[in-house]
Amino acid sequence: MNAVLSAASAEELAALRAQIESLQSLLRDRESEADRKTRQIRELETTLKIEMLARERAETKLQDLLRRMYGPKSEQLSPDQLRLLLEPLEADEQLRQETPPAPAVAAKEKPARKGGGRRKAPEHLPIERIEIDLPEADKAGLVRIREEITEELDYQPSQFIRRHYVRFVYADPTKQMAPKMPSLPPRVIPQAGVGVGLLVHLLVSKYTDHLPLYRQEQIAARVGVELPRQKLCRWVEQSALLLRTIYDRLRERILASGYVQVDETPVKVLDPDRGGHAAQAYLWTYLSPLSQAIVFDFDLSRSRGNLREFFPLDWRGVLQSDGYEAYDSFLRDKPRIVHAGCMAHLRRYVVEALEAGVHLDIVAQLLSDIALLYRIETEARKQALSPAARAELRQRESVPVLERLHEQFKLIAQSELPQSRLGKAAAYALARWETLTRYAEPDMGHVLIDQNSVERGIRPTKLGAKNWMYIGHPDAGWRSAVIYSITGTCKLLKINPADYLTWVLPRLAATTSGQVDGLLPHDYAATLAAA
Repeated sequence: MNAVLSAASAEELAALRAQIESLQSLLRDRESEADRKTRQIRELETTLKIEMLARERAETKLQDLLRRMYGPKSEQLSPDQLRLLLEPLEADEQLRQETPPAPAVAAKEKPARKGGGRRKAPEHLPIERIEIDLPEADKAGLVRIREEITEELDYQPSQFIRRHYVRFVYADPTKQMAPKMPSLPPRVIPQAGVGVGLLVHLLVSKYTDHLPLYRQEQIAARVGVELPRQKLCRWVEQSALLLRTIYDRLRERILASGYVQVDETPVKVLDPDRGGHAAQAYLWTYLSPLSQAIVFDFDLSRSRGNLREFFPLDWRGVLQSDGYEAYDSFLRDKPRIVHAGCMAHLRRYVVEALEAGVHLDIVAQLLSDIALLYRIETEARKQALSPAARAELRQRESVPVLERLHEQFKLIAQSELPQSRLGKAAAYALARWETLTRYAEPDMGHVLIDQNSVERGIRPTKLGAKNWMYIGHPDAGWRSAVIYSITGTCKLLKINPADYLTWVLPRLAATTSGQVDGLLPHDYAATLAAA
């Protein structure tokens, strides 16, 4: 009996052991499967991180290239380079998986250093000769055979001088007539005791070099010259009064061209009704690319009133501006004036959409097409095409690109939220499409694609405002407008404003009839060219 029980117990024990071993084997298999899945999850996480980093790098590179494309170095990047970034991510992943070949080490010529070495001083600079000789004892019995000249470039601070006009007085010994003496040359500012050189330095320092009057007062004080700011203000005003006739003639020249670019920029002006407080005013800017002239007009308002004052009722021509509503309001009852828009402003809206970081492929295509439009304009400028030839080129090459852009913006307006950056770009484009594409019409070959010229003309006023901060009184705003117009036109003509002011101020002072024929910056530039 006991033997039977022992045999049964042994069988049960063996079965139990077999079951335990089976469970242990199953447990080991499940642990292996869990480990395998854990490894797979970790590999997927690593792959996902690599893909996300690669995508971020690609987007960063795209944004960087687009900024370079539309920044100061826009001509160095072509849309073909941009399209390389728009390949599918699968291709990019395949490239990442491949082992990149080791870069070949090639011998390169050492580039020449730039900016180093000693350069000869300009020939027009005056020469100060300093002779260094041997002592008499050392050169006894010797003969001078040559000179050894060592040149250096040096600087002396600007010098104030006292100029005496000496006039000889003659009298009749018999006293039959009054004494005689020659007349003084015409004074730019009579009774002020200031020469044209100092006036020109004052105007150029303030309106070209952006040096406020109070700093000029301090600079003069350091060399012992007292120039109170109130006196400097009077000199600026008297100079502006003389230059006002030139200013008026520039305005006439701009209107006569029939094509005017307009923009406005804010400036601060002290409010006489609120002591110590500054109010907002505006410098309206009118530029003619055809006549190469620019005029600023000071106004306390940004409304269309300044436009009505500048343009005569019967004026006929093209007005180019941004999308500010005052221009639309002004042109509503002006059928003789054709309104042209600014492609650069549309491009800024698209660049803002780029910075949002969404729909980069769509934004890149938009910017690529806009870049193509600008490349066509660059080619026309390089070839110096006539307006008719430029219009023909635009009809052939620019119009198809504009039509493609128009369709793209229509699709974007249907799919994007109006408040998104891309939606705002589409809304801006579609609302102003007629004016934005005006430059490409058959009879508009003389019109530019944008109004960047007038914005470049405004730039000196923005730099100056950072230094002199505000205009001292509303009645003084016209002085800044007049002098900025003169210096801005000189910049357009690539002539030195100091040279022109030195040339024109004495001539204006000698003019008694107010005639300024032959005294515009254009006349001075022609004189230089003839010489």
